[in-house]
Amino acid sequence: MNVLITAGGTTENIDPVRKIKNTATGRLGNLIAEEFVKQGKNQISNIFYVCEKGTIIPNLPCLKVNLVSGVNETKCTLTKLLTDNKIDAVIHSMAVSDYTVDSVTTVDDLAEFISQKLFSHKEDFQTERSLTEFITGCIKENNRLLDNDKKISSNVNNLMLLLKQTPKLLSMIKKLQPSVILVGFKLLSGVKKQYLIDVGYELLQKNDCDFVLANDSLNISNDHHIAYLISPDKSYIQFQTKEKIAHGIVQKILNMVDKR
Repeated sequence: MNVLITAGGTTENIDPVRKIKNTATGRLGNLIAEEFVKQGKNQISNIFYVCEKGTIIPNLPCLKVNLVSGVNETKCTLTKLLTDNKIDAVIHSMAVSDYTVDSVTTVDDLAEFISQKLFSHKEDFQTERSLTEFITGCIKENNRLLDNDKKISSNVNNLMLLLKQTPKLLSMIKKLQPSVILVGFKLLSGVKKQYLIDVGYELLQKNDCDFVLANDSLNISNDHHIAYLISPDKSYIQFQTKEKIAHGIVQKILNMVDKR
């Protein structure tokens, strides 16, 4: 049995020395990998472990670590692993960045660019929408950008980052291997339980997941981790700790494998 686990978080560069990074450590992914070996015993041939440098990595003989940096590298690595190997289960626990840096400018440079555009603009703005569209266009067309391929000077004031959405990795997994058992993860913050379940179930349906683990960041600490493992019929199991989450996910997956 081949298992693929993504763990930890992703990092997106602002410039070569500054980065946007989330606080995910990979602790849960680590526990899930260990639980597969504990419960699966001789069933487990390989665990492909995709993570960034600094993520918690289990010490297991069957583990094959694939280090990545950023969402695009993660996407390429997942594509290759799912193309080159028959994978039985994917646990996509990685906290993937929703945004990456598109361009870097300053407030002054953007204001000057908009000023020049306004000066050459021949039509009056009849509506708020037309003004909004004009300003949006200026932001996208602004060519007064800083070179973020090298370190941006710390003397630059009023720095502005234009972010763009990253590709959704969960949605590509079943397209590459339709028969794989897929566990997705959904993290929200400060929401009611039913809303969390509803959003998690929507993610499950949208991406053809077999299970989704839904959790709220306010219910996660070193000592406890309240989470809900949602099934396709929208039933769910509640867990109180990371250890219980890992045990429950692996148990569900191995039960599915045994029935196939």
